[in-house]
Amino acid sequence: MDGLDLAIRSFADRSMERALAVARVFDEFPYLRPRRVGGDPARIKVTPSMEAVVEATGLPIDWLTVRRDEGDAMEFGEIDLSPGRGGWVGEQEDGEWAFSLTGHRIEQRWEADTVAESAAIAAVAAFFEGMVVAMDAAYGCVTPGLWRPRPLHTVVEAELPGVFWLNYFGPAFVGARPELATIVGARTLRTGGVLVQTSSEPWQPYEVGIPAWQSPLRAVFGAAVFEWVRPNPALPTIDEHVSASPGTQEMPWVAWQATKAANDRTRKHTAASKRLAAASLGRAQPTLPDDAVEWSTSFDLDDWREFARYLTRKLRGDLTTAIGKAVISVITTAPVDEEDSIILDTQLGPIRLGWFMDDEDVVDLYIWGPPLVSDLCDAWLA
Repeated sequence: MDGLDLAIRSFADRSMERALAVARVFDEFPYLRPRRVGGDPARIKVTPSMEAVVEATGLPIDWLTVRRDEGDAMEFGEIDLSPGRGGWVGEQEDGEWAFSLTGHRIEQRWEADTVAESAAIAAVAAFFEGMVVAMDAAYGCVTPGLWRPRPLHTVVEAELPGVFWLNYFGPAFVGARPELATIVGARTLRTGGVLVQTSSEPWQPYEVGIPAWQSPLRAVFGAAVFEWVRPNPALPTIDEHVSASPGTQEMPWVAWQATKAANDRTRKHTAASKRLAAASLGRAQPTLPDDAVEWSTSFDLDDWREFARYLTRKLRGDLTTAIGKAVISVITTAPVDEEDSIILDTQLGPIRLGWFMDDEDVVDLYIWGPPLVSDLCDAWLA
């Protein structure tokens, strides 16, 4: 008899409460539950409960798990839960980012002597059912090590790893193949997904070709789902798994991009402010004439950049020097609610250039100077 491996993949919208629901499933089965979790090595003792540990840690959770590590008896696993739709990967090519969602993942292994204990098989089956519901899983399976492919959790939009003792197919699978709910051993769960038990016991004798206990599921799916193609047109896409699970449609990398953009903007603003201070050091500030008139408008930042280039071409003077370039950069990267002004010398005379950041992408601009400067500004808007 071999041990058992469990793997579950999910693209559900994960909140802290939903993470605690996953923890409570572990706590319902203390015999199967890991004893330690954490990094490499896993040092956090699971006491008094997995729920207490998850609540203390919060999201994201990227844990290795250890139930046993005694000589040849090694029972390890992984718990990977992140806020929102889960983990993701991104790569940059020619300045453009491409992202893909990896979601959430649970993997656990139990050795043969663990699952040989009385009622252990029933406990594994109940644990699996409770976990796919708590995870609102897209896919999951439990299999003896003899049948275990690598990686067991697979890339569910590219290939199914096989047919196993326990198989779970989320709502996106069922929507594409409603006959899944009608085959022998199938039960529809409250998630809308279908759990399929292919045999009474996990361990089946080896057979050449396709075993009879695998035939019903393989007949429903056909051969294409078990062949690696990315994406595989015979399988639901990640977008379809996301759509089938209620919650946010915002992908997790959106927040990362926003944070990165904000940090980049702050860094550029700090650098531009330093350049402006250095260029202004010891400079005699021009005097604005008494007959200066005001011109003002609001710009989106893209329009402001175009207008700044136009103004530089028409007025030249300080705008073409280090101080002018620094001012333009300061305005472009300024934080919300920043308000300031500076007097610059131009070929049409001194002007006061003032700005107020209305929000991240809108700047209110004020220019005081000779009437001809106001006319030039009006001409750009015409």
